[in-house]
Amino acid sequence: MINLLWFSNSPLRFLFWPLLWPLSLIFGSISRGRRQSFVAGKRESYRAPVPIVIVGNITAGGNGKTPVVVWLVELLQKQGLKVGVVSRGYGAKAPNYPLLVGNNTPTEALW
Repeated sequence: MINLLWFSNSPLRFLFWPLLWPLSLIFGSISRGRRQSFVAGKRESYRAPVPIVIVGNITAGGNGKTPVVVWLVELLQKQGLKVGVVSRGYGAKAPNYPLLVGNNTPTEALW
């Protein structure tokens, strides 16, 4: 849907704009309010005990996130760091969540 609205010249693009504009105003207002509550000290941020790197963007697939993660893991491991990868598992059908993946985890559980 986002790709259709953003990148194409489809007539649907012009149909959805007026519908999505009010939602963007609401989202912006909520986001500003949340940020202000953090700045004012009314809300507290979570600080993880380990460094965290997030690889992602608004587009679901085809942007090369997986190769970047593989490269980053290999780079960090060469530096002697222990690395863990957490994936939301888009489309996965794991028997339970979170799924701890090991050497004996069947590939089917990951897709």
